Amino acid sequence: MGEIKEVTNETSNLNSNELQIREYQINIANKCVNKNSLVVLPTGLGKTIIAVLVASKILNFSPPQSKIIVLAPTRPLINQHYETFLRFLKIPKEKLVILTGKILPEKRIDLFNNNEILFYTPQTLRNDLVLKKYILDNTALIVFDEAHHASGDYAYSMIADEFIDHNPDGVILGLTASPGSSKNKINTLCTNLHIPIENIHIRTRKDDDVKTYLKPMDIYKIGVNLTSLMEDVYHLLTVVLDERLHYLSQINFLEANGKKLHTKVIRKDLLKLNAELVITLKNNGDKTGVYSALSINAQALILFHMLELVEQQGLNVLLDYFNKLNRDAKKKSCSKATKILASEGRLQRIYLELKKNVAFSPENLIHPKYHILVKIIQDELYNNPTSKILVFVKLRNSIRNIVHNLKDIKSIKPVRFVGQSTKSQDDKGLSQKRQIEILNEFKQGIYNTLVSTNVAEEGLDIAECDLVIFYDVVASEIRLIQRKGRTARHREGRVVILYTKGTRDDVYLRIALSKLNRMNINLKNPQQLKDSYRFESPQNITIEKEVLPKEDYRTHKESISQEFFPKKISKRNYQSKLQSFIAGEQLIKSNSPVKLSKSLPMKYGLRKKLQNEKILYDIEESDLDIVLFNKILIQIYDPKEYDLKSLISDIEDFRQITSLLIIVFDFIEFKEDMEGEKRILKRKIQEVSKQHNFQAITIDNEEELYFIIKNVLENPK
Repeated sequence: MGEIKEVTNETSNLNSNELQIREYQINIANKCVNKNSLVVLPTGLGKTIIAVLVASKILNFSPPQSKIIVLAPTRPLINQHYETFLRFLKIPKEKLVILTGKILPEKRIDLFNNNEILFYTPQTLRNDLVLKKYILDNTALIVFDEAHHASGDYAYSMIADEFIDHNPDGVILGLTASPGSSKNKINTLCTNLHIPIENIHIRTRKDDDVKTYLKPMDIYKIGVNLTSLMEDVYHLLTVVLDERLHYLSQINFLEANGKKLHTKVIRKDLLKLNAELVITLKNNGDKTGVYSALSINAQALILFHMLELVEQQGLNVLLDYFNKLNRDAKKKSCSKATKILASEGRLQRIYLELKKNVAFSPENLIHPKYHILVKIIQDELYNNPTSKILVFVKLRNSIRNIVHNLKDIKSIKPVRFVGQSTKSQDDKGLSQKRQIEILNEFKQGIYNTLVSTNVAEEGLDIAECDLVIFYDVVASEIRLIQRKGRTARHREGRVVILYTKGTRDDVYLRIALSKLNRMNINLKNPQQLKDSYRFESPQNITIEKEVLPKEDYRTHKESISQEFFPKKISKRNYQSKLQSFIAGEQLIKSNSPVKLSKSLPMKYGLRKKLQNEKILYDIEESDLDIVLFNKILIQIYDPKEYDLKSLISDIEDFRQITSLLIIVFDFIEFKEDMEGEKRILKRKIQEVSKQHNFQAITIDNEEELYFIIKNVLENPK
């Protein structure tokens, strides 16, 4: 494939009369035509145009009937891409189609076969591939918009695996403004989309070839102090919380000790402890104190939430939460923790004080950030009456209160913007149709202030805003980037971040800005990323230093279970189940030294590695994962999915049919429910393997599995 040098009607599928192409877009697109690539651009710099350029060139060089697939997380975003491709490509409208779950599956088959450019929500395409409605062997390009979603169980990773297996010559193009701050996140994204690290193409707002296309963006951080009433409430809540944390510390369920434990323990610590306690209850170890610890831990989590409401949202939102807590306490199904807190004397004093202020001084319940918010909006509208303002707020209760109060101010025309789910009778969700109506009314100026949850961060066609306000802070650099990207696209914009001094708001803000800076450094140094990608397993790349548990705490955790595998469950839906793997005919021989099961996950990359090494292999319908020379079996287990009895039974059966058995335990994507769990399981595995006389190997990355296979192939005796 050649480079995109110029756009003419005779040599291109591009509609040059409509499309104005920037030099950096051409330069990036040229590098993405021949190989899988990730494009990282600030919002507003035309990532979709780059996708159009790549698609046009690939269509020029691809065989007839080749297809292009464009994926995006939401239907509104898919509709935007459809309109862009339709406008800028000289492709008949009848050859472009949007495919979502609202179209019947059987009709989607015909639409897939009869169209050239297909626009999908990822879940729809994944479902069709799972059911084998069609395959991707004639798909030349897949565009993954908002590519940072390619993690965990999200459909992007599964689709990429399927695409690579059916069409290794096809091209993957990932687009995002925010791939993540850490090397681990960026590596995971590239691995899941089969993108080499050296094929990341990044621009920041400061790069010479793009900065002239971006309007100035000023970012202001405004801090406020808690009011005296808020400080009193906050102090009393911390006293009640510290009592719970001290109890957990004294019975050795928390490491932290001393005074003011609420400053030493975070919510994440309590969530980990909760998972650990649940595991302990499910097993046969000592359960002394576990039930009471669970209840105390649940109370602590509720109290942490109350503290965050005081810090970030205001006493009016805390009062709403108290009302809900009291209502829930009257239900038969309510938890013990809720009942205890609802009857706690000091919390009742707080509740009565808040109720009194509702009657006599309701302004005392409003967070001081709200008054700053009003002043900022009024100043903006005074200086520019046609301004469009977007306010991000974390909680829907806060949005309701803010919009209710803003409506009383003459110049401000606010509107509530939330997701589709309905929380309660007073907090109904917005249908997608109503969301679109509100956004159109916002563009037309019927509303000038959109007060929104994170639903407005990505995937919706929101008019460019002159001012974006963070009412509360997010620690995620991805969400920070998405929110900032709503301004300074075609005209000057401002971002204002409100935070409460001396609270978690302050901490979250520093974390988010630090992560954003780290992301740009990592992306600008691909060799450093490449080195870590090649030689470090994901578990060895961490953002935060982990604190190892004390010896007595570690001993307690080892009592999780003598049978260290939980109840046996069926294997997960591996990528290969999407569609049977079709290897090159030259590699399918009856005497192949390697036989792979179709259910073997694609994440190991064995098929590609064997092809590259020109090692013959077969793909078979079999419960045996990997068979070498028809006599050596490598069977892979997830340490969380099999109990000991089932494992021993499997081993006895395998020994009847193989001369050498190797049991591999896959820790590649292992997620700890508590600190130290991986280490404990690995030690248990070695102990059990010695007791029952079988060879067990634990692996932390894909290369280790291939090394085992290669070693056996080279030394079969």
